Order: sequence, then C-alpha cells, then structure tokens
Amino acid sequence: MEGVVTNSCAKLLADKQLTIVFIESATAGYLAHRFSMSPYSGDILMGGLVCYDVAIKKNVLNISSQLIAECTPESLEVTKELVNKSKTMFDADLHVACTGLLKPGGSETEEKPVGTFFYCIGYKDELYDFRSICQGVPEQKLRSINSLICKSIIEVVNRHTD
Repeated sequence: MEGVVTNSCAKLLADKQLTIVFIESATAGYLAHRFSMSPYSGDILMGGLVCYDVAIKKNVLNISSQLIAECTPESLEVTKELVNKSKTMFDADLHVACTGLLKPGGSETEEKPVGTFFYCIGYKDELYDFRSICQGVPEQKLRSINSLICKSIIEVVNRHTD
C-alpha cells in the first residue's frame, strides 16, 4: 500500500511537472528514499537534507536556539521553520519537512507521545501543517507517516488548479 500511495503522489507531481525537496528529522531520509524508488523520481525529486540532530537544525538550517528551546526540536513550530529555511536553500515547487518522535528519547510528553509526527508542506507561497500519531514499531511508523504525507501532498496539490 505504501508504495502505491508514494507512486500515485510521485505521478501527480510528474504530471504537473512539479519538483519536491524533503527536510527530514524523525524520518531520517526515509521520505526521500521512498520517492527515489518511484519510476517518476528523476522528474520530481530534487533531494533534501536530514536534520536528525538538533545541531543540523541550528547550524545548517539556522533554526534559532530560542525557538528550539521554547518549542522543542520535535514541534510544529520548528517544522514550519524548516520549510521556510529550506525555501532559501532549495529551488523546488514543494518543500516538505517532518519532525517527530519515532522512538523514545526525544521530547515526548503525555500530550506529545512517542509516535507523534509534525509535517509541513510548502507550496505556492502557502504553508500547510499537520500533526499525526502513528502506532507500531519504528518501521511501521515510518510507513504510516510516509503514506500520510503522500496523501497530504496529493490533497494540497489538487487544491490548486493551474
């Protein structure tokens, strides 16, 4: 199922001649990897950046230490900023960022349990943000979040008619 959704998303982007870049924290390159397996990858996938460690968020993407301290590295606020910063680094049509808690050891709380993911999609000067909770072992969570992100990309792109 995951491959079908990824390929559907990739085909839509190819049909509309759109490019995509990923800024990945919790998914650590998984999203870009899944898209690279699509037959449409050469037309759409620009690449991206893995910012799993907070130092990459701060030192490469210039996310403020204050924002990270106030909101945590795994937060909607930081994820939005990852999209905004990626727009200055990558000339793509879609900018997708994902942070979250794949496994214990991050900023989990009762309100933000392990399995919580935040993702944002930047498209046509708009920013769409999402929060999801995925269940299972890490591999299941990765498959789930990839499918959710692909479905969200399809919805966002289809909202805009060119």
